[in-house]
Amino acid sequence: MKKLRIVVLCVAVIGLLACCNDQEPELVISEDQHQVAKQDETMQIKGNETSKPLIIISAKDTAVILVREDGAPGMYIGDDGKLHGFYVDLEKMIMDEMGQTYKLVPYSDVGPVAQGIKSGIYHIALAAPDLPEYRSFLNLSIPYEVLHYVTFVQKGNTTISGSTSKEMIESLHGKKVGVQTQGHIYQALREIREIVLIEYPTTTKALEALNKGKLDAVPDVKRIGIYYSSLNNWDVVPVGQPIISHKLTTAFSQMVDESLIHRYNAALKSIMSDGRFDSLYESYFGPMDKDDRP
Repeated sequence: MKKLRIVVLCVAVIGLLACCNDQEPELVISEDQHQVAKQDETMQIKGNETSKPLIIISAKDTAVILVREDGAPGMYIGDDGKLHGFYVDLEKMIMDEMGQTYKLVPYSDVGPVAQGIKSGIYHIALAAPDLPEYRSFLNLSIPYEVLHYVTFVQKGNTTISGSTSKEMIESLHGKKVGVQTQGHIYQALREIREIVLIEYPTTTKALEALNKGKLDAVPDVKRIGIYYSSLNNWDVVPVGQPIISHKLTTAFSQMVDESLIHRYNAALKSIMSDGRFDSLYESYFGPMDKDDRP
């Protein structure tokens, strides 16, 4: 009997331990499930944040438009403190065609305004190239021009040249090249490790540094570089063939409902089809070359 009691007692103890062992994993599973539930709740909150209603800009609402203040003769602040230039006049023409209320906001540094247009504080930005990097966080209008970026160097520099874009880019290897932070040329050249990119708020600031001998080259739109070189008596000149060409568009914040860009495109198409675009372009730059048309 004693042996039987001992056996029964042992079985009871083993059963109790098994129960305890069975319960321990249940507590762990329960804890995991609680964590998963918390994660699901967090993801749901994040999902709600990313699915906020888009900003609707009606004709009576004010469209806030970013304009570079030192991109003459396309867009710039004049001696009168007001914005001028081809792109400014074109934008005013488009806004009038749309019947849109608007406000032009000048900027000199692309860094701070980039976050503003991403968040929807600013609705539109003038003269944006059609690049995959920009399409990732912006909506773009139909193109209305092709811009060709040539390379500016100090007068007398013969080490940078080329009869093709490939030769021009190869001649920049090992050189200090000024670019606008996150700008068109930065996006195009940033993967080329042989080129040392030096960032500036705008390409105009980079051209100033080039004139002072701090850089070897600055790629920029030919007419912009020539304008500021002449204005400031800088000893810099364009050389060789364009290193890159981009279709030019107008950028829209992705936080803004796309009805705004649809109305914008319709107005732009009307201005381009009836000759007003060509007349305005010619008043600034002369007749538009075939290579400059998108």
